[in-house]
Amino acid sequence: MVGGRIIAMGRTTPAVLGVTFLCSCAQLAGIEETSSGSPDRVTLTVERVSIGATVVRAPMDLSGLAAQYLVPDDAEPDGLRRVDTELLQPDTWSAAIKSPAAPPVVFDLPTDPAVSRHQYDFDLRNLYTLFSRLEHPNPEPAPMGAMLTVRSMLPTPYAATESFQLYTLGSWNIRGFSGAELPVVGDMVFGPQAFAFSSMSSITGRPLEKITTADAVMFLRYLGSRLTGVMEAAPFDQTGTDTITGTLTNVPADQQLKVMLGPPAAVAARFAPARPAVPNLSMSWTLRAAPGYEIGNDNGPMLHQAPVVMADSGAVDVMYGNPFVSKGWPTVLTWSASASRSYTPAGQALPVGLNAGLAQIVQPMTDQVLDLPAGLPEVISIDNRPLSSDGAMIPKPTLPVRVTFASSITSNTLYQVTLYQLVPNAAGTALVPKHILGTTGLEPDFTLPPELFMPGTLYMLRATCLQGGHPDAADGDLRARGLPLSYGYLDSGVFSVMP
Repeated sequence: MVGGRIIAMGRTTPAVLGVTFLCSCAQLAGIEETSSGSPDRVTLTVERVSIGATVVRAPMDLSGLAAQYLVPDDAEPDGLRRVDTELLQPDTWSAAIKSPAAPPVVFDLPTDPAVSRHQYDFDLRNLYTLFSRLEHPNPEPAPMGAMLTVRSMLPTPYAATESFQLYTLGSWNIRGFSGAELPVVGDMVFGPQAFAFSSMSSITGRPLEKITTADAVMFLRYLGSRLTGVMEAAPFDQTGTDTITGTLTNVPADQQLKVMLGPPAAVAARFAPARPAVPNLSMSWTLRAAPGYEIGNDNGPMLHQAPVVMADSGAVDVMYGNPFVSKGWPTVLTWSASASRSYTPAGQALPVGLNAGLAQIVQPMTDQVLDLPAGLPEVISIDNRPLSSDGAMIPKPTLPVRVTFASSITSNTLYQVTLYQLVPNAAGTALVPKHILGTTGLEPDFTLPPELFMPGTLYMLRATCLQGGHPDAADGDLRARGLPLSYGYLDSGVFSVMP
C-alpha cells in the first residue's frame, strides 16, 4: 500500500519454452578495435548495460573515473611510463600515444561504495568495453523504515512442503518466508504478511535500492526447488508503505530438461592437479529465467535446481516450467562444480576460504552433453615462482610483476587474473578478499604494476579461463556476448610481501 494504495498482482500466464534456446552468466568486459582511430591517440570507450526486468544499454558517464596507459619505458625507475587520459567524449578515455604502440590500460569502474580497478592487455589501440551491472537505470536508496505487505490468493490449499519467496528484478532483492509468516496447512490465502523492507537480501551486495516502475516484483511458490506458482505486481514506485496483493497462478511443469552432465567422476578428476589442493568438492545444476541472457548473465528467478553427487551418472531428466518466456526471460542452465579449502595465515587468528571451480552456462537443448570445456587453472606463478602452497613471501617488487598460470586445456577464449588483498570481514570472524586489480587478455601471461604489492600485506591471486561467450575475442571485439559460456578458476596460495 502506497499511502493507502494497493498494488494489484496481475495473473501470469505460463508460456511454453520451445526448443529454441536462448542464453546467459558472468559479468565480463568486452573490447573492440576500431578502424577509424587516430594514429596519434589510443582510446577506451565504455558502454553501460543495466540488467533488470529489461536490459538497458547507454553510454557510460566516465566523469569522476580515471584511466591510465602503462607504456614500457626503461628510462623509468620501475620500467613503466604512466600516461594519463582525458575524456574525448563522456564515455571515451583517450591518450596521446603514437602508433603502433598499444600498451595496457588501467581504468576504474564503479563498485559501491568506491571503485574497482581493471586492466586490459590487448594489443589494440582503440577499445570498447561493456560495463554490465544488475540494476535498473538511475537507482536510488530504499526509503528509510520502508514496509512491505504481501497477500496472495492461492490456487490450491497450502501444503507444508511448499515455500514462498518475494523476488525483485531491477532493484534485485530477495526474501523467503518462514515460521509464523507461512499459512496454516490447508489455507487458500497467504498473508497478509507485513515485514520490514530491510529484511530483504540484496542480490547485488549493494545497499537495498528503491523499487521503481522499472522493476518486476514477483511472489513465487516452490515445491522443493521447482517453481510451481507466480504472481506479478503491477509496476509501482515504492514510497515506504506498500501492499502487494493478487492471485497466484499455477506454473505447470510442461518443459523437459534432458541433458548429460559430467560425468561427476571425470569432473572430480579435473580438480586433482590443482595446487594448492582443494579437497571439498560439490556439484549442482540450476535453471533460471534470465533477462540478461544475451550478454551471458544467468541471474533471475530460479525455475529448478538440484545437487549432483559422485554416485550420479550425470544424466538429468526432469520437468519444469518457465512462465517468463513472454517477458524475454528464457531458460538458462548453469552446471557448476566448486571445491574449497581454508587457510589461517601465520600470526593470524582469522581463516580465509579459498576456492576453485568450473561452470558451464547454456540454453538447454534435449540430449545436450555438458562437459565443462573451459580450462581449470592448475598452478599460478608470480615472477616464475609457483604459488602452489600457502605462506609464501615475495620480495617487494621494484619492476612490473609477471603473473602466469597453466591449464591442461590451452585453447581458451580469454584469460583473467585478479589480485586480492585479504582483509578482516565486518564481523571480524574471517579474512575476505578485497579487489585490487582485475586484468584480462588473450594469453595466461600478465604484467601487473609493482606498486600494487605493499609490504606486510596478505594477498591471493585468482586465475580464470573463459571458453566461448565472446565469439570475436580474437579480433578484439568483445561486445558480442552470449551463450554457451564456460569458465574455470583457481585461487592461488596465500602470500605476503616482504618489508
